[in-house]
Amino acid sequence: MPIYVTVYYNDIGLSRTQIGILQCLSPFASFAGQLFWGALIDRLGDYKRTLVGTQLFGTVVIFFYMIPVVKKSFVLVVMVTVMWNFLLSTAGPIIDALCLTVLAEWDGIEGYGDQRLWCAVGWGGMALLAGQLIDMWGLNFIFIGFALIQTANICICVIWLPQPKARSREAVDALSAAGNSAPPSLLSFDVLWFLTNLIQYGVAMSLIESFLFVYLIQDFQGTPNVLLGASTAVMCAFEIPVFKYVGRLWKDSNSSLTSVLLFSQLILALRCALYTILPKQHPWLVLLVEPLHGICFAAMWCAAVEYGQRLTPRGGVARMQALVSGLYYQVSMGTGSIAWGVLVEPDSLGFERSFLWDAVFVVVWSLIWQAGLFATARYRRTHHICAAGASARDVPLTSAAARGAAEPQAA
Repeated sequence: MPIYVTVYYNDIGLSRTQIGILQCLSPFASFAGQLFWGALIDRLGDYKRTLVGTQLFGTVVIFFYMIPVVKKSFVLVVMVTVMWNFLLSTAGPIIDALCLTVLAEWDGIEGYGDQRLWCAVGWGGMALLAGQLIDMWGLNFIFIGFALIQTANICICVIWLPQPKARSREAVDALSAAGNSAPPSLLSFDVLWFLTNLIQYGVAMSLIESFLFVYLIQDFQGTPNVLLGASTAVMCAFEIPVFKYVGRLWKDSNSSLTSVLLFSQLILALRCALYTILPKQHPWLVLLVEPLHGICFAAMWCAAVEYGQRLTPRGGVARMQALVSGLYYQVSMGTGSIAWGVLVEPDSLGFERSFLWDAVFVVVWSLIWQAGLFATARYRRTHHICAAGASARDVPLTSAAARGAAEPQAA
């Protein structure tokens, strides 16, 4: 449903700035919900009832969007948006934490990407089908279809989700970690520079995530809802092979994680630039651009998860992953949405110039980020030290020379 909610906002007559405000409030409400429900789970020691209860009530709140008085009041739309994001914030972190726990028990037979790709399968497949059904039955199907799938999801959780055990409280550490103070190791330059880059990337991506569909509907001629679903389906289709195989770049070859992150950033800049040259009378050509999403998101996300793990000492992995998820999905996406919401207004930059400046921003920031990595490598070479918690070749610049600069020197 989140990918189509902007279509609903546009249909009830909200301005681009108002859509930006809502797209900003959504991730912040979700972030607050993760902190609240995480504290409650820690107190009760029962994630199953919390997960089922919040998913049930959050789904009910979704139907408030269909009430005529809500459609006519921006304040009420804001209240509904904040409520359902707050309630439905429990699913992702709990499931991800359980997934990581199971993968650890299987001792690396499969990786995070092998599991994460199934989310892309479901997301992309349903997005294509939903677009067609919305065209057939109207916008209310956004909420009715979501409720039907949520009902099945809740039933699965009730029947098959295991009850928490005393030792499995660590499985929800990713939820509660964000409320704890960060240990000194998370305040190192490597960690802070990595998280800063992640925030900048999220701000840049938020223009696409929050406003691409609005751009297609408002600036292109005759854009059908099925195209929006097809666009998402293409994105997810190209995520799947990347999730499956991108890990081989740093496991079986000499490619550094920073190389993958840098390449993802440059592809994101290219993607934004391509949006600006699409002919307005041919909206379907956007499908030729969307395959780049496989690199822009899947490659970036797998590299970021792995990079965070390598930078974190034993005992701090869950906290780092909570930071990675919260800063990217909530903080950067929320901040970027409200900023881009103002900039894409017709009397401001508009969509085309916003996408162009987004591309420029990504390239400029990539140079700054690489300069920071290079300076760090030079400093370590001078002082004969290496980054703690990560192999030397995964911290500095992508070039072999810079990787060598970070190698510890013999005393």
